Amino acid sequence: MNWTEEQRQAIEIRDKSILVSAAAGSGKTAVLVERIKQIIQNDGVAVDEMLVVTFTNAAASEMREKIVSAIPEQMNRIHKAHISTFHAFALDVIRRYFHLIDLEPGFKICDEAQKILLQNEAMEQLFRGRFQKRDEDFLLFLRLYASSKNEEAAKSIIFNLHNFLQSLPDPFAWLEEKIETLAWDEKLFRESVLFREMVADICEELESVKTDCLSVLQAVEEAGLASLVPKAQADLQMVEEILANIEKDYDRGVNRLKAAVFQRFVVSGDDKAGYGDIRDDITYLRNRAKDSIKKLISRYCSKPLKEYISEINKTYPVALILKGLVEEFDSIYRQQKQKKGLLDFSDIEHYALKILYDEAAASEYRNKFRYIFIDEYQDSNLVQEAIIERIRREDNVFMVGDVKQSIYKFRLAEPEIFIDKYERFRKGEDPSSMKLDLNRNFRSKEPVIQLVNHIFRRIMTRRSAGMDYDEAAALYKGVSYRGPLEYKAELHLVEDRQIEDENLDEEIVEMKKAELEAHVAASLIKQNIGLPYYDEKAKQQCFLGNRDMVILLRSAAGIAEIYCEALEKEGIPAYMDTGDGYFDTLEISVFLNLLKVIDNRRQDVPLLSVLRSPIFGFTIDELAEIRVEHKTGSYFDAFLYYSQQGEREELKQRCRETLSLIEKWKRKAKFLPLPDFLWELIRETGYYSYVGALPGGTQRQGNLRTLVDKGAAYESSLGKGLFGFINYIDAVRKGKIASTPTKLLGENDDVVRVMTVHKSKGLEFPFVLVGGLGKGFNREKGGAASFHKQLGVALRQVDRDKCCYRKTLLQNIIEARQSREEMAEEIRILYVALTRPMDKLILLGSVGDAESAMKKARNQGPAIPSKARNYLDLLFPALSDYKDILFRIHDRRVISVEKLERPDPERMLGKAIAQGFDVDKSFYDMVAERLNWTYGYPAALINKSKYTVSELSRRHEKPERRPVGTEAASEGAQRGIVYHAIMEKIPLGADWNWDIERVADFAQDLVRREILSAEEIESVDLSKILRFLESPLGKRLRNATRVYREEAFNLLMEKDGEKIIVQGIIDCYFTEGDKHILIDFKSDYLTDKPENIAALKETYRPQLELYKKALEQIRGIRVDETYLYLFAVDRAVRL
Repeated sequence: MNWTEEQRQAIEIRDKSILVSAAAGSGKTAVLVERIKQIIQNDGVAVDEMLVVTFTNAAASEMREKIVSAIPEQMNRIHKAHISTFHAFALDVIRRYFHLIDLEPGFKICDEAQKILLQNEAMEQLFRGRFQKRDEDFLLFLRLYASSKNEEAAKSIIFNLHNFLQSLPDPFAWLEEKIETLAWDEKLFRESVLFREMVADICEELESVKTDCLSVLQAVEEAGLASLVPKAQADLQMVEEILANIEKDYDRGVNRLKAAVFQRFVVSGDDKAGYGDIRDDITYLRNRAKDSIKKLISRYCSKPLKEYISEINKTYPVALILKGLVEEFDSIYRQQKQKKGLLDFSDIEHYALKILYDEAAASEYRNKFRYIFIDEYQDSNLVQEAIIERIRREDNVFMVGDVKQSIYKFRLAEPEIFIDKYERFRKGEDPSSMKLDLNRNFRSKEPVIQLVNHIFRRIMTRRSAGMDYDEAAALYKGVSYRGPLEYKAELHLVEDRQIEDENLDEEIVEMKKAELEAHVAASLIKQNIGLPYYDEKAKQQCFLGNRDMVILLRSAAGIAEIYCEALEKEGIPAYMDTGDGYFDTLEISVFLNLLKVIDNRRQDVPLLSVLRSPIFGFTIDELAEIRVEHKTGSYFDAFLYYSQQGEREELKQRCRETLSLIEKWKRKAKFLPLPDFLWELIRETGYYSYVGALPGGTQRQGNLRTLVDKGAAYESSLGKGLFGFINYIDAVRKGKIASTPTKLLGENDDVVRVMTVHKSKGLEFPFVLVGGLGKGFNREKGGAASFHKQLGVALRQVDRDKCCYRKTLLQNIIEARQSREEMAEEIRILYVALTRPMDKLILLGSVGDAESAMKKARNQGPAIPSKARNYLDLLFPALSDYKDILFRIHDRRVISVEKLERPDPERMLGKAIAQGFDVDKSFYDMVAERLNWTYGYPAALINKSKYTVSELSRRHEKPERRPVGTEAASEGAQRGIVYHAIMEKIPLGADWNWDIERVADFAQDLVRREILSAEEIESVDLSKILRFLESPLGKRLRNATRVYREEAFNLLMEKDGEKIIVQGIIDCYFTEGDKHILIDFKSDYLTDKPENIAALKETYRPQLELYKKALEQIRGIRVDETYLYLFAVDRAVRL
């Protein structure tokens, strides 16, 4: 492969810790794999002397496969490699050193929903205990921060602070330190990072005011408005003086800020005509500048600093109470986890870090790993960074990532770690470390790269995103193609305002903003299907198909469904690949409401939902009639009353039948296993068939089957019963835990995908449409408490006597910082979206008046990201001077005309039906003949076309059986799966010297690679694996010329005169010279009595005969020996 100079350096440089800033499409994974390959091949480093850390299991598996593909000779050693997620590595640390932290070794990992349930229980226990003690501090905290209705607001503060602390290496030490800052006097405050942060925020806001004033000055100068130029200059000079004073002398600068007065813009007679053209833009800019000044004064300068500090000091005693509550909550929650033998995901990293503070444990890993690789380094958090610091050497860490693509701040990722390290490495002060930039893009064509660079040079700055989009950050073309198949990017604006025009299509008139935008998106997708493009990897021209196209959205909630419906209306198959929204789907929402009603009928909203649904089929009029008969109490009371005393007999009978069914299902729920009950309910209600007939029916049925699976998973490990399952689902929904709808499609299915930008990270597509650009940012609103890892903890000051509350200065400082960080995240998300396309990029957003919005952008000067309300506010100013983009406006009139011009199958069919059909009478005879046709070979209907080997193999008498393995063994079938999985994966060969310790290490590696679980490994006796390997048959297998394992086959056979296909999987066969030996592993329970062995041979003989026949017919080989290996009695039996 032809590496660039920067890639070559990243691959070849040794004896340094290297930070690689790898831009989108720069081939970072290829570089990482090549570096590992060369270190193994050229430097003699074993693969198990490396630690490779990624952030997802999928990425870890992909990395493992790529390394094996690049170095095939490492296949037999790859199971020893430490290629895993951070969590998997931390788990390995805990399992090895659990004794250092007094942890029981048999722990399990609880999922997010179970975590929420346990936390809710811990919170209830905390509150119950404090109430019983009549704790005065606790009651004070509730008076200040709980609402008059309940304590949820106070609980939320405790929950939020506790969850925030989990991202810190030493959470409670941090909390104690930061709470002490609330007691500082003015002198300490002025010397602190808090004061510097406040001044920086004031200066940044003043810089935006200065930008607005400068834009005003340029506008009046260009318009030749001589009477306004001096006034604009005076405004600009005033702001510059305030800014200079704030930076040098805070108090003096604040006084100047509070005294700021903008000039009155009164134009002379000669300038009035010219001013009219730009009045609106000038007014907008000046008002924005004035509002910024007012906001600064309100936030920081409305009272003396000493008074602000006094307000902060008043929250100190309450913060100490909060600290105690959080510590007690953590203690109760930890005890609950210990009782159940559980760890949550944050425990994994914290316990691993605690272990690694032990120098003996840390030094073992430090000595073991000669190289450490961290992929997607920009998504690290402080705890993960601390773990790496404990095990790294001075010069052995290779970190690769792109801070411009750090979009997981909501998961507590810290892009600042990357940025800070990049700056330190760039200065070159440490000779053992260096930074490299990979910025040549091998994904996108020239027009896409030019657009991305143009936009982000204007909106990604150190002020807005924590870094400058400079020459080192910019993208450079890496693809070789130049020619007519390079397409300009397009910006399409949808005007959602109404137009008075009686000729407009009625459907278009009624459409809301999202529906209009989705309609235009579907039209654009349809226009581009079949568009030729050049495939750089295949080096040939191709044509856009559905699978080559994707629609990206910032948020999918409530929007993705609309896009999919619009695509389906255009006859374009679509798939909503959003990674979330499972419980929001129609079929699941309704069915969960049914479960709630079965559990407790007195829940009006779920009850009405189910009654109105196809499950019971009541009409709105009928539901209203029931309510009118009994207007007081709950709706259930009215329904019950009508079932007994209703006026209309038919409706009364339906009410009785409905209640009877609900009562019957409630009884069944008590004794049936949960998955059985769910499946029976789905079938009995006819709901499964109903949703299957809806658009996307296969997907909807798959979602229902997944709900049954969730029920089985819940009952197998979390709890029992319908009530607990409903609470579990509610916890999942309340915690906003991602639950992906059942995925029935693969990556090669020919559908247009609709997905979120987060879901698209790491992917690429020939055609990308980025929609929803006019949708407002979902900015977090400040609450009663604010937290920031650098700035600390702030509480709202509450005055119960005066019935008022106010934000403290510290809260304002923290919220301003968080607002900037949120905007930086939005800019990075936009960068990820715009760097997905390979060939064509379309931008789509909705506005009220497109021409006005674009004109305003042209006249308002450079973009000010902090003022942006949506992505269009960032894009308009950035694109106002960009010529290489196609721009088009779609208003309701344009959309209506386009719709009328396109063929509409539904409209054409409706017209044809209305006009009637002239049908030839002979057609009726043909229809009757076809409907009355019968198959001429009814006997053939008895046999299936496909059989498994097990179905065809007869079972004879069952031998006497006894348990195998440990007491914790699972059911026999599950144990058999575990034995087979081990035998499939275990390395073979004469050079492998197996003993029980090595077998156990290999088994733990299967757990680490998530091929098997720890519980599954514990269910089998690993010594039986060793005994097989040491048996005569095992030794022959290890010395075999070639070994084949888990070989699937399809064999054509004849059964009852019909051709059938037999499918099966052969456990193992191997070659020994010119001989072929077949082995089938069995884990059945049995004793070693001769009659039982003989019976087992006869039981499995038909199966082995089919395997033998398959090999001889398909592979063209002769099977010389056939064996059953029986793990139960540790012996091979020849057939």
